[in-house]
Amino acid sequence: MSNPRPLIALAVALTAGGVLLATVHRSPEAPRATPAPAPAPVAEPVSVSAKLPDGADYTPLFYASAGVSAGTAPTPDGSADRLMLRTGAGDRELHRLAKGRYAQFLGFTAADGQLYWAESSALAGGAYETRLWRAPLDGPAAPVSLTADMGAAVFFDSEYDLVIADGRVHWVAAPPDDGARTELRSVAVTGGPVTTTSFAGRFRHTTWPWLLSVDDTAPLTLADPRTGERKVVTKAAAEQVVCTPVWCRSMVTAAGDRFLFDARHPDGSDRRRIPGDLTAITVDNAVAGRYEIFTTYRDERSALVAYDLQTSALLTLTADAGVSATRAGVVWWQEGDAWKSVDLR
Repeated sequence: MSNPRPLIALAVALTAGGVLLATVHRSPEAPRATPAPAPAPVAEPVSVSAKLPDGADYTPLFYASAGVSAGTAPTPDGSADRLMLRTGAGDRELHRLAKGRYAQFLGFTAADGQLYWAESSALAGGAYETRLWRAPLDGPAAPVSLTADMGAAVFFDSEYDLVIADGRVHWVAAPPDDGARTELRSVAVTGGPVTTTSFAGRFRHTTWPWLLSVDDTAPLTLADPRTGERKVVTKAAAEQVVCTPVWCRSMVTAAGDRFLFDARHPDGSDRRRIPGDLTAITVDNAVAGRYEIFTTYRDERSALVAYDLQTSALLTLTADAGVSATRAGVVWWQEGDAWKSVDLR
């Protein structure tokens, strides 16, 4: 049992994550020219109804693959929120919480046939609890609670909010005071005691085992907590930059407050302009290690596109996307009365 701090941390983190997509800056330099976008084939999207058989609206929050998703749907009477798993074999309810619990389902990831997520909800008396869960992606076995000892867990709406590595589930949490530190927490994938390590600076996870700093008052830094290595990312004052250890996406603005995006390496090399009037749909970069995902307005519709970091081609995933998202290499969007998804891995 805990206090409301996890939800406060969540709100702060999501606000910070949104800065990358919305802050206005001036371009620091003109990047080198890039080849014109070239068409390339993409996988045929998988489509499922946006409604469950009982008529409830379904909102996917995570795709383990193009055909396997987890998401939320209210009960038909509106009394509870349900977490659903949808596969080719059918729909399965994983968990439900009464509306008065104000449930938030967060941090989804999958590994070795298991789905992991965090669940934040109100308890009697006004306190909040954040609990970590695991459930198989296949079969009828019930979900298992791994721990409720998550500290002031911080979620950035990132695919790295929960990371599975070395037989453990890893996440970051705010320290109990206002110090410029990050708690690196983990628990075995089977549950058990939580280990906590204090790490200097404010960070979130990126490609394992690296961390990416999230402190606007300090240099943008990539850090490996196992070795202590820290690398300052080269950037101009006008850039908003997010990185993995290999690729960075930077954002600036031009006249008319158009967002301009560049792809580059953390040391600033191999900079190229991503063509078009674009809006990034995720706080993460280098989706599946290779793509930057954007929406762009074409013919009075919102197209969803993927920029290939290897070929510099701009691939159109759909010419008419509604709500769209991406995590762990899968991109999904609403199109009419269906959810559609493509696995880019």
